[in-house]
Amino acid sequence: MVDERGGKKTLQPKFTKGYSHIPQLREKLRWLYGYHPIVKTQYQLAKELNISAGTLSTWLTGVNYKDAVSVAPQNPDCIPTKHYRAFIDIWGLPAAILEMEDINEFKTALATFESGRGPWEKFVRTLPDDEVLEIVVNGEKGLIDPDDKPDEGVLQLLAGDEIMLRIPNPGLEHGVLLMQDRFGWSSLRPNPRWTATEVDAELVFPRQVEGSPARFAELDAVGGMHRALAVFTREALPGSAMDVLRAQPIEASGLNHLAGFLQGRVAAGPDQCHVVSRRFLVSTARRRKSRSSVVMRTSS
Repeated sequence: MVDERGGKKTLQPKFTKGYSHIPQLREKLRWLYGYHPIVKTQYQLAKELNISAGTLSTWLTGVNYKDAVSVAPQNPDCIPTKHYRAFIDIWGLPAAILEMEDINEFKTALATFESGRGPWEKFVRTLPDDEVLEIVVNGEKGLIDPDDKPDEGVLQLLAGDEIMLRIPNPGLEHGVLLMQDRFGWSSLRPNPRWTATEVDAELVFPRQVEGSPARFAELDAVGGMHRALAVFTREALPGSAMDVLRAQPIEASGLNHLAGFLQGRVAAGPDQCHVVSRRFLVSTARRRKSRSSVVMRTSS
């Protein structure tokens, strides 16, 4: 597109396939940084996306292109489409708010949304991605080891992939493991068939049987951003916290109760409570049988 100004031709920004444009993204980031509990700078945002600061800068400012007359940026204020869900998830906002054209309407909507966040959501947003929470992909079915993929960013898996979650114990006696998908939060450990919270050297899901082949959990056909969250504690969880975990899915009121309990334990120091979180993206590109819910199903 060419803009005629004072008899001089200037190129307008160009947006190409494979990028998602967010109007006035650089201006919006100033406000987003103000609300986020840990992402306050462009450098921290790049770290949360698992990319370099230089790569993020290119996404925001674009790459210059030119014709015989003028030079203009290509894809400014854009996020590559394959990273868009991970970007949106960092802010915990509906995409519709982030994509608003009017900056004043965006500020108002952002302030309103932030004021409505509950204790659990605020607690989880303080947790950066930590790869100490290992996501092991079953390679026996011809799947590609994510560590061998040149792509950058949040780990991306496919519906139907089989994974094992493994987190080293920092030296505490008890552990629980929660999972978030687009339907909400559920408890992987404890669960109805595995109620104990005592943990040895590692917290592992699914449960492994000594002397048997490794067991994996199957990602059912629900896409979107997922989050695994492991909690290690010195003392066993109280009955009220266990009641929260037994609900499937876990109710928001229960999560808010759990947040208050965990914040108290975390404040007591790492020798009392340690929390680890990691996000991963599940694509529905490879579809399986239609199912009404998302589960982590164990395979024997």
